Amino acid sequence: MEFLQALDEVTQRTQVIALGQSEEATSGGFRRLYIVVPEVRKLVKQKYSFYELSANEIIKIWDYIWKQSDWYEVAHQAIYYYQHRTISKVECAKITTWINRCDCWAYSDDLSKIYAQVVEDNPDWIIPLYNKWSTSSSPWKRRQSVVGLIEYASKRKSVLPFDELIGFVEALLADKDYYVQKGVGWTLREIYNVYPAQALEFIEHHIGELSALAFSSSTEKLDKKTKARLKTKRKALRKEGISSGQDLINQD
Repeated sequence: MEFLQALDEVTQRTQVIALGQSEEATSGGFRRLYIVVPEVRKLVKQKYSFYELSANEIIKIWDYIWKQSDWYEVAHQAIYYYQHRTISKVECAKITTWINRCDCWAYSDDLSKIYAQVVEDNPDWIIPLYNKWSTSSSPWKRRQSVVGLIEYASKRKSVLPFDELIGFVEALLADKDYYVQKGVGWTLREIYNVYPAQALEFIEHHIGELSALAFSSSTEKLDKKTKARLKTKRKALRKEGISSGQDLINQD
């Protein structure tokens, strides 16, 4: 099947259920059809004609659709197709390039579902990329280098050692981006769910460096007494001027 033919098939089926609205292209070049997520996921579960091809051919088609579609909901189906499954090295090589067109938290978080599964199944396929993404100029790559480590601990059968996980978090403590800081807090919370004692020690040691966003998210699972103690310590340190010096994202 030709790639353009597959793109047309997915686009036409998607537009049939659209509300007939669209907006100007986003930074990633996407326009929206305003279709709710459950309906988009249903489209993926229906059989497109190219589903009869081999896995290596299907990934080429979804890769083309992700990179060439003008429509947010059409491209999103490529991500949905590979969630909740173990992917091959060939598929991984393609899907890890999709972060290059990521331009919103929804795409980022849905990619994290795939990437975190790769970390669990074959970490050597993706951890070297996280090392590069951690220092990227793209905030979505930096966010992915932490959120994509675990995503949700409740889904993981195994995770990386604490020291390896926390190294990615520590590298972004002073990051200025809102969504990166949300990712730092998210990941600290999930690390706590796996390594509570070590994560709590890290949070307390870096209490003055954590942004307000990261602190709020990372302490969600703590008991009230512990959280209150950390808040008191944090406020005291901030009064003394011991903080990361960030502006909006660090204002409690």
